Amino acid sequence: MNNNVIRVKKRKDKDQAIKDAIFAFSGGERSILIQGEGKEISTAVEIAEILKQRMYPSIEISDISLGSRPYYQRGRKKRYNKNDFKKDIVSQIEIEISKRI
Repeated sequence: MNNNVIRVKKRKDKDQAIKDAIFAFSGGERSILIQGEGKEISTAVEIAEILKQRMYPSIEISDISLGSRPYYQRGRKKRYNKNDFKKDIVSQIEIEISKRI
């Protein structure tokens, strides 16, 4: 694995993520990891598919990892009720795309 990780945090970051991936592959990188969580899972998949189908025909999806993590709300003060002690989770995806040799 290499150090090139693209984290998708907002839908509007899609174009910048595609540009970052193109520059990384043009710079000689062999693989890139695209990460997304929650609502941005679909954006991460879309970025991987755009790079694979439209930009570089020599790129393949080499690994996909699915997972989840606990969700914590920050900065909000609210009253506690009986539902506050349920554990919420956020889904995550990691897509590794790499150049075919």
